[in-house]
Parts: sequence; structure tokens; C-alpha cells
Amino acid sequence: WESGALPVVVLTKADLCEAELDERLRDAEAVAIGAEVLPISSINGEGLGTVKGMLTTGKTGALIGSSGVGKSTLINHLLGFERQTIGEVRTGDGRGRHTNTHRELILLEGGGLLVDTPGMRELHLMDLAGSGVEGAFEDIEQLAQNCRFRDCHHRREPGYAVKEALRVGNLDARRLESYEKLQREQAMIERKAARRQAMLEKRSFHA
Repeated sequence: WESGALPVVVLTKADLCEAELDERLRDAEAVAIGAEVLPISSINGEGLGTVKGMLTTGKTGALIGSSGVGKSTLINHLLGFERQTIGEVRTGDGRGRHTNTHRELILLEGGGLLVDTPGMRELHLMDLAGSGVEGAFEDIEQLAQNCRFRDCHHRREPGYAVKEALRVGNLDARRLESYEKLQREQAMIERKAARRQAMLEKRSFHA
């Protein structure tokens, strides 16, 4: 959110899990709090109109996901014709092969733009992301306020409220894992920024 982008979790191939779709939606919502979760199907057309409505004039979207999740199929449906090559999913591990190898900016019929970024599976934090992580994980930050110690590192300390919420089922383990991963990434960014600042100050002093 801090970047200005609006995250949307698109669950492709919803027709393959109709019997357990509600459960899959709850799972996604549990780890992506605040983001819209939208099931779509290229077979029966479910949700495709909603995606099109998000990409109107003045809007630019980018698809992120592993090979084989249906990005190329979605692009073809948004365009109304088959432009992207679609690859088969391997039966061994359920993953797809990269069928597109170059980045492309695609103009959609509704006036929006779509960035096709082959192989882009995730985004990293911006430099000096500030409160971005805390804002995205406000539920965990609020739980952390109840920790016994003010300098709690949220790992093995007694009275760790976040771990207690995890134990009783009030917090999804995957969401906590994502939070801790981004906290580590943010700490690394801050260390790099501090080193850069120290180098600049050193050069300025010698100048």
C-alpha cells in the first residue's frame, strides 16, 4: 500500500476446486488481510469481468505468480484473443514452464495497461519501507502490544502474545511466517541504508 499499488489476490482455476473454494478463499484471506481475494475461472468466466473492471483507462496492472498458475491464460481472456503462448503444467510437481521470456506493456480494450513480467513471482520491499510492513500486518502489530516485555523480539520470550495467538488458532502460521520474513528483509534494507549514509558522510568529511 505504501507504494501506491492496490494488491489483489487472484485465485485462478477456481473451477478445479469448486467443492472447496470457500475454504481456499478463507485460507487466502487469512494470509492477505486487507487485500481483495478474487476467484476466477477461464473455463466458466467467473470473475473475469471484475478483473477487466479493475483495468480501465488510467490504470496499470501487473501479474505476479509462478509459471503454470494461469497468467498467460488470463491475459488472453482480458485481450479477447490468444496472444500469449500457454504452456502445459508438469504432472510431476504441478508447475509450469516459462512460455514468455520478455517483458511487455499491453494495452487492453478498456483503456488500461497490463505489464507482462515473465518469471516475476514476488516483489521486494522498497528502500526504507518505513511503516509499510507494520501497516500490512496491523493485526500482528496489535497482538505484539500485549507482549510481556516491551523489547520483545517475538520469538522465544515468555509472555509472547503473538505466539499465544498462534497456539490458540487466532493467527495463521503462514501469515506470521510472511511477517517475520518481511521484518528480516526490512532490517536488511535499513542496515544497507545506514552503511550507504555512513559512506556518504565519510566522503563528505574528507572532501
